[in-house]
Amino acid sequence: MGEYLKERSRRSWEWFQGRATSIHAKVWLFALAFSESSFFLVPPDVLLIAMLAARAERWVYLAVLTTLGSLAGAVVGYALGAFVFEPIAQPIVSFYGLTDAFTRVGTLYDTSTFWVVLAAAFTPIPFKVFVLSGGFFKVPFLSFLLGSTLGRSGRFFLVAWLSHRFGPRAAQLFLDHFNKLTLILAVLLAIAAAIYFDLPQLFF
Repeated sequence: MGEYLKERSRRSWEWFQGRATSIHAKVWLFALAFSESSFFLVPPDVLLIAMLAARAERWVYLAVLTTLGSLAGAVVGYALGAFVFEPIAQPIVSFYGLTDAFTRVGTLYDTSTFWVVLAAAFTPIPFKVFVLSGGFFKVPFLSFLLGSTLGRSGRFFLVAWLSHRFGPRAAQLFLDHFNKLTLILAVLLAIAAAIYFDLPQLFF
């Protein structure tokens, strides 16, 4: 199994490298970012890294392009969830086996649209679930858009900067360990919040 995954990873990287050097590379990047936010599973980060391997100095431009594609896909996905859920959005959710996750996201939105979308947009959580469910549950669009903008731009600019500053290998390692890193970050933020809100009560 390990060898199989390594082979699949190698072939995927080769495929993305082929797209990265084509004359339509920017179109591929925008399209992949757009589709990942609304209906596709493959994130655009790998293609972004592959393109930066050849043109690292364009990291800001490519990060902006990836962010805009992702936000456009998020807006379309929100509309799909809000207006054509049963014929289009529901089959997408079922196809990826995310029906239970879709229901749980609905309960998360009861707490805060902005923070829930921000976390989903930045982390490796399937963003499309939050996008489609956001439209379905009619969450406030401005909060949804703001959370999406900050989360997606934060993620893609971080990946692009790492690739520019330390090389594509460093950025790829970051993606490979993204789940662990975000979990550690979440724990640290939770500890910081607990200290900030609870410790003063011990003295006053």
